[in-house]
Amino acid sequence: MVTGAMAYDDLAKADPALIARIEAIMADHPDKARFERGLAGYSGEARTRRLFELMARWPDDAREGPYDHPGWHYWLRLIPSRTDPATIPPAMLTMTTGQAVEAYRLNLATVSDAYAPAADRAVSLCWLFHLAGDIQQPLHAGHLVSGRFPLTDRAGGNSFVRPTTGGDATNLHAYWDNVVGGDNEDDANVEAVRLRLGHAWPRSALVELSGKADPEAFRAWADESFELARSAAYAGGTYEGATTPAAAMPVSPGYETSRRSIGERRVALSGHRIADAVRAALSSQGA
Repeated sequence: MVTGAMAYDDLAKADPALIARIEAIMADHPDKARFERGLAGYSGEARTRRLFELMARWPDDAREGPYDHPGWHYWLRLIPSRTDPATIPPAMLTMTTGQAVEAYRLNLATVSDAYAPAADRAVSLCWLFHLAGDIQQPLHAGHLVSGRFPLTDRAGGNSFVRPTTGGDATNLHAYWDNVVGGDNEDDANVEAVRLRLGHAWPRSALVELSGKADPEAFRAWADESFELARSAAYAGGTYEGATTPAAAMPVSPGYETSRRSIGERRVALSGHRIADAVRAALSSQGA
């Protein structure tokens, strides 16, 4: 939701005309009733920003329904453990799991096509938001294979850590994804994080931003996240979590500091890259 809010702020500042076009497309969304429930009580700019927040989250809300595509949420490559090695055929190191790259290409094309069915276009616009945000997260682009996780740790989903000493265990994937507060959709939380990250990471401070958001750019975003998964989340192949929550160990203060600084920057990038994806889809004449 924070990524959607930051995308709204980016477009409101530089391309406000695109906001009205997004609202017009969303009027034909086949899951419109869900959005209306989420927008109840909002008006004006707050309502539109909330719409963007719900759009960014909608592919998760729609899981196990007719619009669910589990494989679209990630594009993973293997990261071999250096301290707990497993036997891996060399060819596997270049293989990928997931369809996020292909899904981005498909949904970008659908949103860009003014003659596509209106409902399809609205669904694809939400997926465009979600894909451009999800792929910025390191554990949507890389996962560990090791002696303890010979079939991979499923992007950290099967690997457990404790964020604090004596605290509850969580899986490594959630630990990284929830860097700005997890699934708390409370308005005050979303608003506070939006303002804090917008101040800390304005567009001018993010040298990674090129303004490009074509499928090749999306692949480059995935490459960035993969490198961060390798170098930071798995510490160059030397870090892995426990196989059970009970065995989870606390993360070190240095690891937590790295996760927070990297994770928050990636969330900020997500917001601006969603805005760039919208520009790529809707700025062409006739779109």
